Amino acid sequence: MREDYLEVTAPVFNIQSYSIHDGPGVRVTVFVKGCPLRCKWCANPESNLAEPQLMTYSNNCTGCGRCIPKCPQNAIKVGPKGDKYVAITDRSLCVSCGACIDVCPADAREISGRDMTVAEVLKKVMADKIFLDASGGGMTVSGGECLMHPEFTSCLLYAAQQEGLHTAVESCSFASREVIDRVFPYVNLGLLDIKHMDSETHRQLTGVPNEVILDNIKHVYHDLKVPVIVRVPVIPGYNDSDENIYATADFTAKELGMDVAVHLLPYHRLGESKNDSLGKEMNMGIEVPSDEHMQGLKSIVESFGLKSQIGG
Repeated sequence: MREDYLEVTAPVFNIQSYSIHDGPGVRVTVFVKGCPLRCKWCANPESNLAEPQLMTYSNNCTGCGRCIPKCPQNAIKVGPKGDKYVAITDRSLCVSCGACIDVCPADAREISGRDMTVAEVLKKVMADKIFLDASGGGMTVSGGECLMHPEFTSCLLYAAQQEGLHTAVESCSFASREVIDRVFPYVNLGLLDIKHMDSETHRQLTGVPNEVILDNIKHVYHDLKVPVIVRVPVIPGYNDSDENIYATADFTAKELGMDVAVHLLPYHRLGESKNDSLGKEMNMGIEVPSDEHMQGLKSIVESFGLKSQIGG
């Protein structure tokens, strides 16, 4: 590990304390910006790009216009949205400089993401160490995709382990073997997504095929000896067929092992409001899967003799 590992930086957009869905126990989850996939249902669209982005919240905006003269790009005007007038940002002009934020009296604007050092992040994580230790928890690095920042991620995981913390990563596993081998020596648990078992369908839904992903998951588990949980975001109409869940369970049982659990994560609509805050539309018409449907998919996984649960 490099001597100045505490000074390595990456764009971080959230550090979430008291997380109970990102690994065992109570955890602090660190979210980094940047992702090589473009999942149609993305729950964290503010994580797609690695640079800071302006997010606006029209429900908070009063349309006072104080932000308008502060914008050096002349990208803001007041106009109608729904049943009210709000400050509207022309995203083709906005450079996410943040000049408009401090003058907003309604907290209707913020910049998502800023460069942070490993030391800065670790300080925030360690503030909760008493709770992490008492619950058998630790730190999870998520995103976006943490493997897009292998130097930062490996240094942060190393630093956390030096402090006695259990470490986990949430990852799509789409990275070079070099990156995998650089990061996972400092990982105690891999929470690794499989979006779809058919490679061409995976490409249509996420922008990339799945061969590298599946090979990396096998490498992490078998060669690097890192415990793995396979996670499937269940998106109705896209990957929630019995056939796909059957294929996922079959891969897990045959290519990984019976000790690997499969967690089924039901779709939620948080990404829709976030897209609106980024000036984008997300209108896929996806329904939240019913409890009965999720239980049926869980039964398919369990028919292979694998452990399964609904949710992380």
